Amino acid sequence: MKNYYYILLLLSTFYACKKNPDQKTDEDELKPVVMVDELLSNQDKWWTYQYNRISLSSDFEPIDTSFNVIPKGKFLWELTSGNFVPIEMESDSLKTYKLYAIPTQSKNEISQIIKNLAKSEFQFYLMEGKPFPEFKAKNMEGEVIDQNNLIGKTTVLKTWFINCKACIKEMPELNKLVDRYENENIQFISLALDEKKDLEKFLEKTEFNYAVLPEQKDLIQEALKLNAYPTHIVVNKSGQIVKVLSKGSDLIAYVKEFMKNPDKELEVNSIPPPPPPLP
Repeated sequence: MKNYYYILLLLSTFYACKKNPDQKTDEDELKPVVMVDELLSNQDKWWTYQYNRISLSSDFEPIDTSFNVIPKGKFLWELTSGNFVPIEMESDSLKTYKLYAIPTQSKNEISQIIKNLAKSEFQFYLMEGKPFPEFKAKNMEGEVIDQNNLIGKTTVLKTWFINCKACIKEMPELNKLVDRYENENIQFISLALDEKKDLEKFLEKTEFNYAVLPEQKDLIQEALKLNAYPTHIVVNKSGQIVKVLSKGSDLIAYVKEFMKNPDKELEVNSIPPPPPPLP
């Protein structure tokens, strides 16, 4: 099934809207914000840059190695090869990332990391525009929650478990996000792997202002096909997934922009139907 989506994504690049080739980005006007050769010569330096400066789940203008603007899906697909890294370019408007080939001497160090990152981001990208799957669960108070509770308001969801250090570390900032939108038409729900009794003990000592749904392994791993923690999902008032992100900081930035116009019509990532069978 996963290969099916990859094939469709590649086909979609022939249908996606992009700039006319005659309007190709000017190489002389677009420069990287870092010294690329120096950056890629050291894995630690590159990873620090990648983690702090690159957000593949954000909205950005994707540029290939020849300075052509390409669909975001194709950009992410190219990264899954492990042959390229995204580098931020100088820009006065929309954030711009360009594909840069990884030097041969650095491939063993960097390729596998970017390949794994890109596969997750590509999966997240394909989830955008799809309805949140059907589910039924009970919150910590015993109230039944299902997909109908996501209709009519913006919903932010987070996957996590108690022993996930990254999940716990971001909770104070997420609590501030909940407080900021306390009087807005938005709800915050967390999908936890742990049992209710373990969560009760944890929440006695750690403040977390999301509603908590215990024992959500099936929803997370089977219905949503997610295996990385934490993962953040933003669902619009119609119950459609509009954004999937891995970092709390990226979520906070996205929600800030999204809530300026939560009723904006969703632009679905267009993947054409499969081609007709060969004669």
